[in-house]
Amino acid sequence: MVTSGNAPPQGGGLRAVMREVRLVLGDFIGGKLDPSHELMLQVLFGMLGALAQADGLVSIEEADYTNTLMEELELGARARQLATEAFQLGRRRQMDLEREIQRFLISFPHGSVEVDRLYESLVRLAAADHRIRPGERQFLERVTIGLGFLPEVLDQRLASILK
Repeated sequence: MVTSGNAPPQGGGLRAVMREVRLVLGDFIGGKLDPSHELMLQVLFGMLGALAQADGLVSIEEADYTNTLMEELELGARARQLATEAFQLGRRRQMDLEREIQRFLISFPHGSVEVDRLYESLVRLAAADHRIRPGERQFLERVTIGLGFLPEVLDQRLASILK
C-alpha cells in the first residue's frame, strides 16, 4: 500500500474509471493471476509510481488515488503485492517507460480498452492534486505519444478532469 493521509471524497468520474479498470483487469479476489493481468498490474502501477514521483514528491492526493484504486480493484494478496512492488519500482525510477509502453502494447494494441483505461488512470493521477507540474506534464506527453494518442488528447482529457 502507498503511504497516504485521509482520502478526499472521490467524484463520480474517478469511480467510473476505477470500475472500468476493474472490468478490464477482471476479478483478482483469491484467484491466480494470469500473465495478461500480471502485465496490466505491473505496467499500470509502475507507471503510476513513476508519474507520482515525476515532480520529485508523491503527494498525499496521489498516494490516496493509488490506494483507492487498489481498494476499488479488490486486489487479492498476490495482486496487491505485485501492484505495490511495481509502484515502488516506478517511484524509484527503476523502470524504462518506453520499454514498459512497448511491453504493454504487445498484449494490448493501440486503441484497445486496456490502453484507454491505462491512459485515463495516469491522467487522473496527475490531476489528483488539481495541478499539473512540469515533470508530470513531460511524463504524460511521453505516454500520450507512446500509447498512440494525438498530442491534443492530453489537453482535452486534462481539461475535462480539471474543470
